[in-house]
Amino acid sequence: MKSEDSEQLQQAKNKAARYCVGAERSPHQVLTKLQLYGLELEDALVALESLKEANFTNEKRFVSAFVNDKFIFNKWGKIKIAIELRKHKINSSLIEEGLSTLDPANYELKIEELIDQKWGQLQTEEKFLIKKKKTCQFMFSKGFESHLVLARFDQKFKYLP
Repeated sequence: MKSEDSEQLQQAKNKAARYCVGAERSPHQVLTKLQLYGLELEDALVALESLKEANFTNEKRFVSAFVNDKFIFNKWGKIKIAIELRKHKINSSLIEEGLSTLDPANYELKIEELIDQKWGQLQTEEKFLIKKKKTCQFMFSKGFESHLVLARFDQKFKYLP
């Protein structure tokens, strides 16, 4: 019976290793996958530790890739990225470290780009305040900080009625 358990553990580790090779995965994702492969929590934790030692999964590397990808491809702000990282059970200090890698100049540029994009989509809306509300709501839903969005918006449209 013991050899069957160790064989199941080895098969699950091999499957999880292939899972990790395909894309950067958080330890929480890998642990969940190991449990789906039929491992008990204790065995799944042993397998996860083995995968960490073999560098198949690494929290710091995952955070770096996640922050970069979500900012560039999904155009998310720091708030939304942090919320999603917390769902992956990532340590707060690693989240802060990962978010600090975002270039402030690129971050401001992204805010301006998205404001312009949303403002352009609302050309049929005639009332300035409704356009402003919808644009700001869009930016907040993307996870950008309200003080940065409002400052950029006011700077950009301060001469409009």
